[in-house]
Amino acid sequence: MATRSNHVSSLKSNEIPAHLKSGTFALKWPEEIKKSPTPIVVNLSIDTKGFYLICLNKVKKEIECFDLALIHDTRTGSQVKLPQGYEYFQKNNIGDLDVSIASKWLTIYYGNTYVATELRLIHFYFERSSTAEEWTERLFQFGHNQILRNLSSLDCLEKLHSRIINGLIDSDKKTISVRRLIQFLCKNTRDGSKERAILQALNYLKLPCQMDSVINPAEFTFNIFFRLYMQLMECHEIDKLFESM
Repeated sequence: MATRSNHVSSLKSNEIPAHLKSGTFALKWPEEIKKSPTPIVVNLSIDTKGFYLICLNKVKKEIECFDLALIHDTRTGSQVKLPQGYEYFQKNNIGDLDVSIASKWLTIYYGNTYVATELRLIHFYFERSSTAEEWTERLFQFGHNQILRNLSSLDCLEKLHSRIINGLIDSDKKTISVRRLIQFLCKNTRDGSKERAILQALNYLKLPCQMDSVINPAEFTFNIFFRLYMQLMECHEIDKLFESM
């Protein structure tokens, strides 16, 4: 379990160190148990605002964002229950060899529930025990920040913006597909009227507004996203106020 002795519930926003924002190499253990499980090479990072743990699959180039506020616990070392197949790391001599596998392991208990048996167990393996220990402690600290768990309406919009910027980006091209943005905002359901409304709002803000076009994340700032939100909510008078500022 992460060391809790020096942890005090924070009353200020998460401050993310630069090296956690840039990312760390790790191996993610498959959540679906197979006869011969193979770990997934990933890059772990935390967004600038401290809302999400960002897990980039280095092979498939897929991104999964884990909401830090849904982290119930983080464990490493003697408190870890290693999953079936962990011997893979012994056979392949991955990471420091003079320490136990458990000391290089991180297990996250994750989910929007308080029923222990319904929580997801997300496993990561690092090359060094010091890295596992830092991520174990930091994720628990950030996830249990009381501000993060009691966000204002504006903070919730910032969180949504961070999810879009970090979760929908093409990791190679560094762009956001308009099609993926619409799918995300429509919750992966087809709704012609909503799709047209989003495209019209993008056009109003002078952003790319064709299904096959892409958006530069640097141009999709929070202020632009907020104006997009106001357009979709038909709060045009507020948007005009922002436009005049």
